Amino acid sequence: MTVRFVKTIPAPFLGLLLILFGVAGSQSSAAMSKDSRQGLLRAAVKLMTPFEFSKDAGSLCSGAMLNQEGYILTNFHCVGYTTAGERDRELDRAGLRPGDLFNRQGTSIVAVTNDPRQLPVPTYVARVLATDPDQDLAVLKIISYVNSKQPLPKVLPIVSLALGDSDLVEALDEVIVIGYPGIGGDTVTATEGRISGFVDVDEDGFTDWIKTDVLINQGNSGGAAVNDKGELIGVPTARLQDRSGNVIYLIRPSNNAVALIRRAMKAGESASNIGDAVIGSPIEIAGGKPIGELAFGTGFSDNSVTDPAHGFASGTTEIHAAAPYQSMRDGMRWGYAWQLGGQTVSGENGLKWQYGPSGVLDLYLQSEKGLPDGAYTLQILLGDVIAQEGYFIIGTHEFKTTPQKPADEERRAGVTITGVIIDRSTRRPIQGAAIAFLWPGKTIRDFDADRSKGKTATAQSYGVTNANGVFTSDAPLTRGQAYSVVVGAKGYQRIAEDDALEIYDDEPDIVQLDTIEMDRQ
Repeated sequence: MTVRFVKTIPAPFLGLLLILFGVAGSQSSAAMSKDSRQGLLRAAVKLMTPFEFSKDAGSLCSGAMLNQEGYILTNFHCVGYTTAGERDRELDRAGLRPGDLFNRQGTSIVAVTNDPRQLPVPTYVARVLATDPDQDLAVLKIISYVNSKQPLPKVLPIVSLALGDSDLVEALDEVIVIGYPGIGGDTVTATEGRISGFVDVDEDGFTDWIKTDVLINQGNSGGAAVNDKGELIGVPTARLQDRSGNVIYLIRPSNNAVALIRRAMKAGESASNIGDAVIGSPIEIAGGKPIGELAFGTGFSDNSVTDPAHGFASGTTEIHAAAPYQSMRDGMRWGYAWQLGGQTVSGENGLKWQYGPSGVLDLYLQSEKGLPDGAYTLQILLGDVIAQEGYFIIGTHEFKTTPQKPADEERRAGVTITGVIIDRSTRRPIQGAAIAFLWPGKTIRDFDADRSKGKTATAQSYGVTNANGVFTSDAPLTRGQAYSVVVGAKGYQRIAEDDALEIYDDEPDIVQLDTIEMDRQ
């Protein structure tokens, strides 16, 4: 298969994608109104997390409301034991280890502010759903009232923040930090300043910290760092001070929390586990990659999957992935994500490798009621980088035990397209990018001129990227045809070419495109 994507002159982004996916070209934003700025203060909450070993002690921090369902983003050190190079003797004496929550229930009291001039009122109880101690991040969800057994409404009467794209933050941009620092009283506090720069701790090309001149005091941790549009672009986390007394304050970028937020919102929906790693003699993986090509099957035995395939029948209850690995070090940060239709359904990040330098890892996804039909992706991450990924389908057609479909029927079943869209300069995945595959015979000019609702007259299938930059087409493409393709993302130059993708008769059910690289406007 030949896939060509040629960059075109920047053009106004697709009207349809603006409506469906909110990925129109970047636009300047007017300054926030006074009411909007006041609303930001109410979107920051005070978190009070009790220590299980002491009735009179606990953690006082801040959090940022993500939506009206009650999800809260904060620092892990607000709800659990994490170290910044130094152990906490009190927590050590209490029997806690780094990575442990302060109480076994994982609960915190949430105090909200309705009037910034008044003290916050303890109103809700929230529970930790997902953590990443290495990134010092955690996501909680409000589960009940503090002093009432009355059920919560589906939509809570709270103010929340829109999640911004921290990759768009530039040095000297304005930033507002909101939280409950404790200094000067217990009311909510907002301080304003500018972005000072960025820190890439491990020099992997990804931003680990955003530097700012805004004061971040102890109780401010876990609060909200927002841009001039009122979007959450990070979590105020720490400050650094040298021997001369020079101080710089650090914000954890919001993009570093996207996978964690998705995991929290999917918590409990499916069971996902890591099987034992089979450690043996050193293995050779093509290309010298630390993680080799993934194989999928319905079981795992003797270093490999059983009944290997890329397609499985409807009702399959368990899928195993064999992941060969080499040159690994115990203690390395890694993670994995199972995705269905481009959306993460289960996984974990911030894990520490403990399976030795070489062997085969068994990862599996299971559901007693049967895994849902659809196109699945498994991604394995080293740090924040996708080291390997593989694809399979459940239920799109019958396998093995059923009669084969006639060739013409199989041909009509179509091909699901998947791939990754990244920033050409930073090599980071682009979240929220949209790709459109036009009906055979339709051109880019036809698409731009299409005024039908949803552009259905010209667009046959769409895909939207997740936090890892991965998309999956929402409708299969017919074999034996050529398709014009349009790609767009907020702040990036559009990519568009007629007959860019040709699907041959012998293509497999899932086709992975070469990585698509986009340039900023």
